[in-house]
Amino acid sequence: MANDGQMLADVVKNVHRRLRQELYKSGDMESVWMNHCRNVSCLKKYASSMHKLATEHWEQLRVYNPTTSRINWTWSFLKYYFFAGGLQLHRQKSNTDTEWSKFILQNSKVTVLDVGSCYNPFGEYEELNVLPIDLYPALESVYQCDFLNVPLGKTTVIDGQNVLSLATNQFHCIVFSFLLEYFPSPSQRWTCCEKANLLLLREGILIIITPDSKAAHSNSKVMRSWREALSVIGFKRIKYEKLQHAHCMAFRKNSVETELKADDRELLASKMYIPQDFYNPSDSENEEKDEIKFTEAEIAEGFSNLPMFDE
Repeated sequence: MANDGQMLADVVKNVHRRLRQELYKSGDMESVWMNHCRNVSCLKKYASSMHKLATEHWEQLRVYNPTTSRINWTWSFLKYYFFAGGLQLHRQKSNTDTEWSKFILQNSKVTVLDVGSCYNPFGEYEELNVLPIDLYPALESVYQCDFLNVPLGKTTVIDGQNVLSLATNQFHCIVFSFLLEYFPSPSQRWTCCEKANLLLLREGILIIITPDSKAAHSNSKVMRSWREALSVIGFKRIKYEKLQHAHCMAFRKNSVETELKADDRELLASKMYIPQDFYNPSDSENEEKDEIKFTEAEIAEGFSNLPMFDE
């Protein structure tokens, strides 16, 4: 990556690192997050850096090497699932006696909630009806919303550029692209996934894309942990692919919402960890070098997750 791109990436990573450091010191994830949401200068710099990084650097990579693009990957999967028979195929493979209701697209469009959208990259696709939201949008085409704390209700309420509430059982697809690692706590990542479960229609899709430039098997233990946790609330992972710089996953909402006990929820939340959660925040160099340790069996499991293996 060019020097300018590296500087932009460092801005993003430093914000993530600072949030983890503050959580490590205080242990209060709510106050850490609320203080971050009030830090307008930090949010503005982060949004600007992410926007430039995506449009001036990743977009170039997308043009000359399309297979590396998280945007292309997501659009390709949505085309397959909603317009090329994927939904019907996975309905047949679901092994359930449920009488499926008709899955209706509004005006033949897929309703997408793009969380952490930054600059609304999916707005270019006519087949998608996108509601792009971000904590601090880079462009006016994106609505302001703290997804972690926004209320859920019967209707989606928007006041100007601000989303005041989101409607449950409304969306065909929710996208978490480079979102979950932003949060310093596994519990916050889990809260986002629980919200996605409530907001999605049954048979809807949750796309999760998380950055990782290591080999596909290096953090397979992390991806397996996420998959196991999400399966408990009815999300079945139906697509996984490791791109050059990211893990790309599609989860299908197979069942209705599940009531969880507090202890069960805490256990599941702990499974939404990332390798950086275990580093000493003062030792920033190790964040770039270390990875979750794994056994030979886990290495084998990782290879079984590679793209040539269908799930």
